[in-house]
Amino acid sequence: MRRTLEIIESAYNITPNCCIAFSGGTDSSVLLDIIYRRTDHRPPVYYCDDQMAYPETLDFVKSKCEEYGADLTVARAKRTPQEQWKKGGYAMLGKLAARIWEQNHRDLDFGYKLDVTACCRNMKIAPVRKQMRKDGLDLQFTGQRGASDDRLRGMRAHIDGATKYLKSDKIYLSNPLDGWTDTMIKRYVEQNDLRLHPARERGAVTIGCLYCGGGAQFDNSGFKILREQLPDHWRRFIVDWEVGYIILSVKYDKPLDVVKKAVEKAGGLSYLAETRPYIFDYLRKFPLKGYEK
Repeated sequence: MRRTLEIIESAYNITPNCCIAFSGGTDSSVLLDIIYRRTDHRPPVYYCDDQMAYPETLDFVKSKCEEYGADLTVARAKRTPQEQWKKGGYAMLGKLAARIWEQNHRDLDFGYKLDVTACCRNMKIAPVRKQMRKDGLDLQFTGQRGASDDRLRGMRAHIDGATKYLKSDKIYLSNPLDGWTDTMIKRYVEQNDLRLHPARERGAVTIGCLYCGGGAQFDNSGFKILREQLPDHWRRFIVDWEVGYIILSVKYDKPLDVVKKAVEKAGGLSYLAETRPYIFDYLRKFPLKGYEK
């Protein structure tokens, strides 16, 4: 906690024009509570409507801001999810795995591309930072936890530190929870009786984009959770938006046209969604070697 408070104070020494990026998730809920409960600072809160959140997320974000007396600004991505995926790449496999997949398929025409980073950037990150600059703010606090989030963030945190300047966005980014583990987050939530997103009580592991394939792993499948919790949203994603074809293409490592022919021969996407919905739960046929560790 001491290091977290030091990071917050050092960020304010850089510039007092700060805000908190709040997603409604557990990590950002902890960060919001720490700043408003344990410091004298009262930065405004910025939330991005990426059009892919849980139905109750915006209401939850508003209620949390009212609870702390925080001013809220809502930014919105200009593209629809489908426009982003078709133009920039589908959010599948996770950031590092998607990059490796793209490298391995560079000379193959699969009919689409994967890019989790571009989806996050254009649908969640850029809209808030653009609005920040417009409002005269120079620094953004986030709930990123470095290596506890993923390896890439861990490496960046190790190289750049908890607070860094982003030349591309012309703002400072500060991550006071850098180094926090899952156990530390859980302990803080319990000790301070934090009210969390309603979807957590229904079994959601993370509160992020409903349609992100970055978490379609064998121990944490966002697609499976979506199917079980919000079947109407799942069907729209798999059938209406035809992302089921992309999932199967990645899973079986076959070009999109081959997958579509196979699906039609099996009865069509809608039929498979009704009779064998579980085939869309994962992006790999089998767990990776050593996955149980």
